[in-house]
Amino acid sequence: MNRLAQLRLVYLVLFLVLVVRLMHLQLVRGVHYRRLADQNRLRVVPEEAPRGLILDRRGTILASNQTIFRLAVVPQDVADLPLVLGHVSTLVHRPVDALTRELKKARSFSFLPATIVSRVPKELAIQVEEERWRFPGLMVKPETARHYPLGATAANLLGYLNQPTPEELPLLKQYGIHPKRLVGRQGVEQLLDHALQGKAGGLVVEVNHRARQIRTVGRRAPQAGATVVLTIDAQLQSLIEEAFGAQPGAAVVLDPQTGEVLAMVSLPSFAPEAFVAPDSALVSQYLRDERSPLVNRAVYSAYQPGSIMKIVTAAAALEHRIITPKTSIVCSGAMRIGDRDFHCWNRDGHGPMTLSEALMQSCNVYFMTIARRLGLEPLRRAQETIGFSHTTGWPLSEDPGHLPRRRLSEGEIALLSIGQGEILATPLQAALMAAVFANGGWLVEPWVVKTVADRPVGKRTPRRKMPWSPATIEAVRAGMRAVVADQYGTAHRAVSERITIAGKTGTAQTHVAGRTHAWFVGFCPVDQPRAALAVLAEFGGSGGDLPAEITKSICEYLSLAPL
Repeated sequence: MNRLAQLRLVYLVLFLVLVVRLMHLQLVRGVHYRRLADQNRLRVVPEEAPRGLILDRRGTILASNQTIFRLAVVPQDVADLPLVLGHVSTLVHRPVDALTRELKKARSFSFLPATIVSRVPKELAIQVEEERWRFPGLMVKPETARHYPLGATAANLLGYLNQPTPEELPLLKQYGIHPKRLVGRQGVEQLLDHALQGKAGGLVVEVNHRARQIRTVGRRAPQAGATVVLTIDAQLQSLIEEAFGAQPGAAVVLDPQTGEVLAMVSLPSFAPEAFVAPDSALVSQYLRDERSPLVNRAVYSAYQPGSIMKIVTAAAALEHRIITPKTSIVCSGAMRIGDRDFHCWNRDGHGPMTLSEALMQSCNVYFMTIARRLGLEPLRRAQETIGFSHTTGWPLSEDPGHLPRRRLSEGEIALLSIGQGEILATPLQAALMAAVFANGGWLVEPWVVKTVADRPVGKRTPRRKMPWSPATIEAVRAGMRAVVADQYGTAHRAVSERITIAGKTGTAQTHVAGRTHAWFVGFCPVDQPRAALAVLAEFGGSGGDLPAEITKSICEYLSLAPL
């Protein structure tokens, strides 16, 4: 009897344990296991959201979306895989082995289409659909892809799309970015990726124990990304790029009152759509190109400014009363500093010159002379105050340029005053320098985004007053007017019958003997400036040549096109 009682007790304990366990599984952990069961039964088929549009200031589309067609295989529907792959191989002229590798790479669940050909013409897609009944499991998969209607125009400013790297994925997953979803790279596409992405939707489908689709449970519609409007004028952008032709270089045009960037050119450029296909041969070509087409030269390449720096030297000398606008200095063609002769570009000399005449003919001796009287610190402080060696506030990555911080010899100070030696500046910095003389002495901050989803986001007011008097600004402006208007001015080729232009040319030495970078900075129209600009031609010779001609085209366009 004792053994029977003990056996009953054991059974009772086991039964109680079983009951407690069942209660725990159903009552305490029931929700958890129900969720796991649903996850095993239900699958989400993602549906990408259309990326937001990018427009210029006039509504011209700079970046949009287009439908492309891919060939895909639904594994659970395929009756004869070799037959399907053989048919596709005939259509697209690719080996069956290559298609098989693509299928293995793209395959996930048996009910999900696995892409085997990334893009086919519309006519071929229609043909595949018409013959689909003969090849079960083969389908045309239409998808939305980024499209840039103007091709390479403003490519460095817009940026491009590409797949996230393995290092980026852990961070991007929390924002709903999966490995195959494209993200913005460089430019506006990267800056506003969070707004342009939109919110993905998708289908919820029920599958059986073999992961085959049984039915569709529900759908959430994707939400398109926000529309972004830029300050850029696409027609002006295209005009400048065409004016450069095959010449590498950069140009920035902006509103001198507000800092709105009207055009930002960097050449050579690239086709942003090439990056949508990761195995594009064109992408490899861009990466190998020694001319660096992927670098935005306007903000990320710094050059010696050359003689465009003379307008800052002039302003500093006027403010410190080293000279007046009427001070005359004789140029004999060279000046002796220590045991070295520093030559003017005119080896025969310009003779006696006032400030306006020195700016007009870009006399090196004149500005080296006043720099020796001025000294290093006032000169360097003026260059730094106008923005050199500092970032400009541009919302994307930029090069701050360079100014020497060490003590300089008398000869090095002379070179610094004419934009040579240890000084580097970007075209954006040069355009902002020109804007100071256009707007009466204010250093503006550049911006390029007007609205996101119809909400204004651009910076319109941040400005800093330069410590220069109106008389100083006007004296330099007078010289800049003469640079273009006077028949002996170094940029007389920029003179226009339609609009008045003021500016300063620059011819900067490079590491290649006998080859120089060509600069032009200026503004137009002179009386009520609507645009300040900087044009740089890499190894382009003289600033009075191509940069002056491009400037004339820019200003004549602006004279006819209200902003």
